[in-house]
Amino acid sequence: MGELLHSGGHIMTVAVKHLNPTNEQETVGYCDDDNEKILVYEYAAKRSLDFYLNNNDLRWVRHLKICIGAASRLVYLHNPDDYQESVWHLDIKSGNILLDENWNAKITDFGLSKFIVANQEKKFVVSGAVGTPGYRDPVYIETGSPAKESDIYSFGVVLFEMLCGRLNTPNKYEHRSLAELTRNCYEKSDLSGIIFGNIKDEISPSSLRSFVTIAYRCLKRDREERPSMKEILTPLEIALEHQVRSSFTFYALISL
Repeated sequence: MGELLHSGGHIMTVAVKHLNPTNEQETVGYCDDDNEKILVYEYAAKRSLDFYLNNNDLRWVRHLKICIGAASRLVYLHNPDDYQESVWHLDIKSGNILLDENWNAKITDFGLSKFIVANQEKKFVVSGAVGTPGYRDPVYIETGSPAKESDIYSFGVVLFEMLCGRLNTPNKYEHRSLAELTRNCYEKSDLSGIIFGNIKDEISPSSLRSFVTIAYRCLKRDREERPSMKEILTPLEIALEHQVRSSFTFYALISL
């Protein structure tokens, strides 16, 4: 960690990562001089999202704002306005979503990402699935062919992690992954037992409905049934609007 002086005297706190010179992974925005490879990131004061999944101090509104921030970053990667290439991250997980001092979400770790030229998505094939177990698109695992929908699946896992307050890994009480568990509970219209206790009582029904409906769609087996990142962003924003409105009404009533 260090400080970087910008023009005009502005000082930014940064994190610096020194890479192995033999590293052959794709990287973005690194310095390569005399066999030195150095990445410089804006410092994420609050570390990664996985540290806060079961944090008792975070309200549901904060959860939603983090989800919206991360979704906005993925919208840009998948659908850049000014470029002919999009980016498939291929390792979306709560550990790769960083949080700055104001809880703004940022996507990190592009070591496995792929740059895709417009109109050539269907032609892209790799020799095997990469990424983190538990977050990988099952179609990608079976076929070795990634797609932007692979990021959608992974992001759906993260959404349910935030709702349930735990990582997508089986524990000693539950042999299924969180993704399997939440899909099953959603289809039975019975999510109440798996929502994280600290936020369970404060989520408004309309906010919860908007959130879980889009999260469930992300985990669809058929890639064509999964929403785009743009289609995910709107329901998350609606979920936040419903929650803010509900909270305002509640506090207005108790102040009477």
